[in-house]
Amino acid sequence: MSADQTEATSGLFQILEGPALERLERETVARGTRLIAEGSGADELYLVETGHFTVERDGVLLAEIGAGSVIGEIAFLTGRARTADVIAARRSVVLRIDRCAYNLLCATTPGLQQAIASELAGRLAETSARVVPDPGRPKARTLCLVPSAGAPLPARFAPDLAGAMTGPRGVRLVTEAAFREALGATADPESDAALAWLNAQEREAGTVLFVAGAEAGAWSRTVLRQADHVIFVAQAHRHAPPSEFESLALELIPENQRRLVLIHPHRMQRASGTAQWLASRPVFLHHHVALTEDGADIARLARFLTGRATGMVLSGGGAFGVAHVGVWRAIRDLGIPIDIVGGTSVGSAMAGAIALGVPAEEIGPRVEDIFVRSGAMRRVTVPRYAFLDHKVLDASLFQHYGDGPIEDLWLPFYAVAADLSSMTLTELRTGPLWEAVRASSAIPGILPPFFTSGGKMLVDGGCIDNMPFRTMHRLKTGPNVVVNVQKETGRVYHVDYASLPGRAELLKRSVLPFAKGAPRAPGLISTVMRSLLVGQGDMLKALLPTDMMIRPPGLSGAGFLAWSQHRLFYEMAYKHAAEVFAEARETDNPAMTALIEAAS
Repeated sequence: MSADQTEATSGLFQILEGPALERLERETVARGTRLIAEGSGADELYLVETGHFTVERDGVLLAEIGAGSVIGEIAFLTGRARTADVIAARRSVVLRIDRCAYNLLCATTPGLQQAIASELAGRLAETSARVVPDPGRPKARTLCLVPSAGAPLPARFAPDLAGAMTGPRGVRLVTEAAFREALGATADPESDAALAWLNAQEREAGTVLFVAGAEAGAWSRTVLRQADHVIFVAQAHRHAPPSEFESLALELIPENQRRLVLIHPHRMQRASGTAQWLASRPVFLHHHVALTEDGADIARLARFLTGRATGMVLSGGGAFGVAHVGVWRAIRDLGIPIDIVGGTSVGSAMAGAIALGVPAEEIGPRVEDIFVRSGAMRRVTVPRYAFLDHKVLDASLFQHYGDGPIEDLWLPFYAVAADLSSMTLTELRTGPLWEAVRASSAIPGILPPFFTSGGKMLVDGGCIDNMPFRTMHRLKTGPNVVVNVQKETGRVYHVDYASLPGRAELLKRSVLPFAKGAPRAPGLISTVMRSLLVGQGDMLKALLPTDMMIRPPGLSGAGFLAWSQHRLFYEMAYKHAAEVFAEARETDNPAMTALIEAAS
């Protein structure tokens, strides 16, 4: 539940404050405890004072309930059996209201029934709003910073991060020193008084940033149980196995609620050794942070944690993919930071170059080197595995992207590919960058599939999703620029089918330079590329209001292999994107507004 939703439902506490609240039974619910079981009787309802609950049925997440909300009110009021399980996502405190207490409260508390009715209406509206293809990743309200490998947190890290996270309701940095100052040097962090103090911090701020110690002491265990998400903070160059306290965090907190921050003494083009950190501490997402004076990396991390991270999603589209770089240049001209980049097919190649930090003006010449001068897309082979020989392309990709792994990139990156071994879309976020680009760009029939050491058979991600913005939605919340360079699909082809030559005629025309030319019809690669887009027309319905889609103009007559036109595609896209952004600012476009707010 968002901060705004929590504020909206806190009216119940305002109505019941004072003696009415004191008469209610207060219950502490440990993480993972099933407060309500599906099918059970409904003799009570609960008011969430602090904490977080999930509503699940048959393992499917139906809703999330935060502080200030009511739990179990529908079955309680209708007299029917419970319809789902309600499980504590972290340590929480609830007020138990049985029927006798409810009747007494209604008789003595004006406005209570109306407040519960409003809660029901709000819950229904929230559920209806969630019925969309991909609602995005919910923002955590309580986070716990955990020092890794026995190294203390850098002195500036927590205060700088809290400062960068400041929002409308504020961020509360909660340390053991602050706790001792408030409750006394000998106060027990696991006492009822300590829990009440911690809950007060949560009620008074939009986001709470708990700072744990390196050891598994009482304070560290307490704030870990209090947190929605855990953030492991490590000195990148000092890898060591997880400490006792880290092991406890890995046991208590699910992987999709864990992040890793690797601290570096200075910024570099690419880090090293990230894979061993991820192997010992599996997390949902990791971040490289240099504690530099400009604070750019801290600001990026803060945007991820507060749901304001900016993403760039790049579609497939053959040689037109160079247009992605023109849009990126226009974004940079506005001072809008890109926090994560991803794509499919040629979009993955351009995203990889951006994540590597290759300057915009250098990407085009590199594309020309890979696809024009090397002749990678003209090297026909015996069509046993594919139409083209992949060896030259592989060598060129390796030369320009290197053998470094994705996880060492300073900017988070993903590529998507179609996994023909499982017939699913797969995300590529680890392993050599050049391999991810190669797999995501393996046009079926034109290039051989990429086979991984784990037995996966990967081909062009455009087969399933040519604009993987839904993957971006799953990875983070915040505005996105979605660049679509695929050709328009509503084209009519006026081709005399009977005039298409057979094999003998084609061979004759290939050896006789003055023979009659073949009719104008899409070639092999063009047909394959367009066939990848069949059935993907409805995907645009999943775009969110904070997704700004930009579709640069194409060049009439240019095909998917017009790599020599890269400079023109780049300049046309840059000019078009600049015009789109200018118009969006004038019309208060919600996506543009979100991008500008994230930048500020």
